[in-house]
Amino acid sequence: MRQRAFTLIELLVVIAIIAILAAILFPVFSQAREKARQTSCLSNTKQIGLAFLMYTQDYDELFPMQGGYDPRAPQGWLWNFWHAVPADWRGDICPPDNFRCGSYQTFWANSVSPYMKNLGLWACPSGSSSRLFSDAIYAGARKAWAKVSYSYNGLLMQYPQAGIVAPSQLTLLWEARGKAQKEGAALTQPALICDQISDLNCRYIPRTSSGCAAGNGGRSAWFGHDGTQWVHNNGANFVMTDGHAKWRRLGAVTSPNQDVHTDWSVDPYTGYNPQGFPLYAWTDGCHLWLFRPDYDFSLRP
Repeated sequence: MRQRAFTLIELLVVIAIIAILAAILFPVFSQAREKARQTSCLSNTKQIGLAFLMYTQDYDELFPMQGGYDPRAPQGWLWNFWHAVPADWRGDICPPDNFRCGSYQTFWANSVSPYMKNLGLWACPSGSSSRLFSDAIYAGARKAWAKVSYSYNGLLMQYPQAGIVAPSQLTLLWEARGKAQKEGAALTQPALICDQISDLNCRYIPRTSSGCAAGNGGRSAWFGHDGTQWVHNNGANFVMTDGHAKWRRLGAVTSPNQDVHTDWSVDPYTGYNPQGFPLYAWTDGCHLWLFRPDYDFSLRP
């Protein structure tokens, strides 16, 4: 009995159908994988947020330091420095005979890590690793380092928990560095500017009718990004000061020249470029708008 083979046209039709199905399904699979990473990241941030709250209960309901202070340091306050996580992994400066190693110990990530017991929580699974130091420093490490994807709201440094006006809306921790895992280092975002070396106090001071307060804590700054701010499906995860974590859509605007900007009450930045990197931040002229602990978010700017 003669068997009938597929014709060339039939084979091409089958191949075309498979290609169409692949084009439809592959993005769906990719989105599903990213959704899983987003959920894992949200779980990480939730656990870190709880660690922050446990820390405040042990330290008179005050939030941790945004950066270390050491009188031996030329600038005193290390508010604009990367800090090692954990504090003593770098063999080139530890044990603490160097001012950086000593000041790293009071940095927020190192202060709350004992409440977590797992350095792996600091890394978002969606991020890719990037190194800050030379390979020689990593090769001479004294212990394992953390990969850090998250940043702390530095305006909360030493701020009393009871003084926060809207705990469910004020950001405590977020994916401020973008889609990345910084190996062995973390940076505060935003950070209080503490330039007065002789002043051992640096706490948030709100803007007054006459402008920004002079001295430490009267102004704040934000830094660049290691990756796109669209970490998960055009958004990022945030932890609030009441301990709950949530995903937020970011970047409704991709051009700073448009008349309509992002929603100031949920988005730190006014607009983004097409790759998801921020261009400008919402600010009152002294501090980033979304991170001020004394602000009532029900009020319009």
